[in-house]
Amino acid sequence: MNHGSSVRRALVLLTALLAACATDASREAFRHTETGLQAAREQAAVHCAAPDDCARAWSRARVFVQLHSPTRIERITDETIETRMPHEFGVAYFWAVRETAADGATTVRLKGMCRGMYSTGNGPGWLYRSCAEQLREAQLEFAREVGGAQ
Repeated sequence: MNHGSSVRRALVLLTALLAACATDASREAFRHTETGLQAAREQAAVHCAAPDDCARAWSRARVFVQLHSPTRIERITDETIETRMPHEFGVAYFWAVRETAADGATTVRLKGMCRGMYSTGNGPGWLYRSCAEQLREAQLEFAREVGGAQ
């Protein structure tokens, strides 16, 4: 065995090990960001019980979705405020849902997505980082603007 082939094998092995470490690190970063997004979603849930408070929260949610989505509101019901997905990649769009429990307590939640955020295998897409930041900021703003209305 000559010295050149040993060096090449060592470089190939080192490259494979570095790639595996980078993949593990990116998977861990993805899981960490997803956990942060889930926490922001939970913090952005607005809970109400009195009909007037719930109507006010739903109205504020409509205004929030209207102001923060790049596309117009397409449909409003007692349970959803929906917009269309924008044509652009990397632009967050939002919708809201309202759920009423059997005891009459209501929860208003902001939902959001971004084209290019996830890959076809449900991993991070090529725009994941910027999309996640947009969603996190919107969730926190929703909690202040809509949740603070109570």
